[in-house]
Amino acid sequence: MTFPVLSADEMTSYYSASYYGTGNRRFNPLFEWLVTIFRRRRVRKIERFVAKGRVLDIGCGRGITLSQLKEDGWEISGVEISETAATHARSLLGETIFVGDILAAPWPADSFDVINIWHVLEHLPDPAGVLSKCGTLLRPGGLLVVAVPNFESLQAGFAGPLWFHLDVPRHYWHFGEKVLRALLEEKGFAVRETSHFSFEQNPYGWIQSLLNRLGFPYNLLYDSLKHESARNVVHPLRVYPIWSLLLAPALLLIVPVALTLFFVEVLLRRGGTIELYAVLRK
Repeated sequence: MTFPVLSADEMTSYYSASYYGTGNRRFNPLFEWLVTIFRRRRVRKIERFVAKGRVLDIGCGRGITLSQLKEDGWEISGVEISETAATHARSLLGETIFVGDILAAPWPADSFDVINIWHVLEHLPDPAGVLSKCGTLLRPGGLLVVAVPNFESLQAGFAGPLWFHLDVPRHYWHFGEKVLRALLEEKGFAVRETSHFSFEQNPYGWIQSLLNRLGFPYNLLYDSLKHESARNVVHPLRVYPIWSLLLAPALLLIVPVALTLFFVEVLLRRGGTIELYAVLRK
C-alpha cells in the first residue's frame, strides 16, 4: 500500500479541516457522547495522581478534556497547531489556548503540575525536544501523561501496514513501550505506571485492522462513523456501496473476535495503545 507524504502546510490543513470537522463535532451523536465518557476517564486517571492544579494539554483538540478539567477546578492551558484547529477549544475555553509550536510556548519554567500529551507525540516532528520542553514547563514532581500507539503491540504485528493506528502520514513516529520509557527517563522522568488497557482505543483498533486485513477499503468503517464535516472524502456509502453494506454482517463476526483479542493483549501487556504516567524527578 502506498501512503501520501504531506508537507507541513498540508499537514496543518489536514488537521484543521478533515480531522477536527466543523461545529465542534467529529462523529455522529452516539459516538460524540462516548467521546465525552472516555474523556472523563482520562480526567479521573490524572486526578488519581494530582488532585488539582495547573494543567497543560498539548494537542488539546476541541478542548473536551480541558473543559472537564476546568469544571473540576483546574487552571487550564492548551496548545494547538493552527488557528483553525484551535477554534473549537477557544470557543469553549477562551484565550487559554496557545496556537503554534509547543517548543515556542510562552510559559515560564515550573508553570504546570500536569502536562497531558494524549496521542499527540507521534504527530510531532521532534518528540525528544517536546519532552525536554515538558521537563522545563513542569514543576519538580509534576506529572506527565503520554499516550501513543504501541508499535510493539499484537495489533501492529498482525496487521502490519494495514494497522489502524499506523495512521501514515499523520504519524511521524511510532513507539514501543521500551523505547518510550527510555526516552522519558533520559529526559528526567520516572515512569510510575504503564497501562495497556484502553477501551476507547484498542478494541476499535482490532475491529478496523481486521476489516482492513479482510480486504475492505482502508479504514472504511472509521470514515463511515465520522461526521460529514470531518471527512476528507465524500460519504463512503456513495464510493463503496457494496462494501458498506457488507460492514454490518462482517461486524457481527469481527466484534467478538476483536474483544477477545483486546483482553488477550491486555494480559500479555502488548496493547494496541499504551499510556505512561511519569513524574519529573526532583
